[in-house]
Amino acid sequence: MGYMKRFKCPHCLTTEFVIRKAKRGRSIRYFCKKCHKYFSINTYWIDKKSILNDHLDGLSFRKLAVKYKISKSKAWEICQEELKKLPNNNQFTFNYCDRFSKIFLFDGKYFNVASEKYNWVLLWGVDYFRHDIPVFTVAPSENYQSWAKCLSYFRILNCQPQLVVCDDNINLKMAARSRFPGCKIQTCYNHFKENIRRDLHVRSDQGKQYKDFMRRIESILNSSNKLSDENFNNWLWILYRDFSNDPLCLQILTNIEKYKAELLAYRGIPQAPVTTNLIEGLNGHIEARLQSLRSFQTIEYARLWFNGYILKRRFSKFTDCRGKFRFMKGKSGLMMTKKQGIDIPRYF
Repeated sequence: MGYMKRFKCPHCLTTEFVIRKAKRGRSIRYFCKKCHKYFSINTYWIDKKSILNDHLDGLSFRKLAVKYKISKSKAWEICQEELKKLPNNNQFTFNYCDRFSKIFLFDGKYFNVASEKYNWVLLWGVDYFRHDIPVFTVAPSENYQSWAKCLSYFRILNCQPQLVVCDDNINLKMAARSRFPGCKIQTCYNHFKENIRRDLHVRSDQGKQYKDFMRRIESILNSSNKLSDENFNNWLWILYRDFSNDPLCLQILTNIEKYKAELLAYRGIPQAPVTTNLIEGLNGHIEARLQSLRSFQTIEYARLWFNGYILKRRFSKFTDCRGKFRFMKGKSGLMMTKKQGIDIPRYF
């Protein structure tokens, strides 16, 4: 005679008086003769890891429910349960990683939270030569206190950046100078040129007369053609000579001279970047995920999701590395920075 598994009644915690009554879909309904209560047992196995991976890849709870034939509330419960099992990314970095380079790119990515009036922002940084994401934080805005808190985690990691590349965010620059004394600040060429285009209105008919001036500015601030100090000054002098009668051009040239130290901070650092293209690409990657998710219901769940997303990103292997990063193909950011002689636990 076969053995039938007995289930414990969730009400009176007994197994002796439990009998099977009926099957409804994927659930088996049981009845307890002692307390006269019914309860159901779901015998369908659910791949929770796959559900979490799909959610971090941008699938909403509605689409998860359709794909895995579960309810939306069940999909949310599974994702929240699995996200809570993951370690904190910053603590994970402290425990397992220490081989970072000295060049980091920092930026913020705003996202929507349904329970908040204003958007919140993800503050994070990426190691330029390792493509790893050591720390992050979620904050209500990109103010000085928020950036100072984010950059303070680097002291815990015992990592002192030599060069910080960022956009023209004064709060970020002040926090970087405060937390990393002696560190150089490189202003992103793309953001700096975009601010000039906005001031000159070169994309509208109003700024037609400044298009030649803007083209010459772009030739000077060219990320692929790094000029020497002498050539940089000579080109600025020629622009001053040709456009000295225009007050707006003089204002732009004066601003370039003001930012000269931050525009040339990469000098003396081999293969140093002058743009934030790497982290902007990651921001675009997140934006594609958030478009399908639309918004987070609470800040707490947003922190859990970003923590899971960043950890998954660190474990993912690179597949399309070219140029000076071609040696990273088939490797992950975590493989590039993990401590020697230790094994990394798997979460995905």
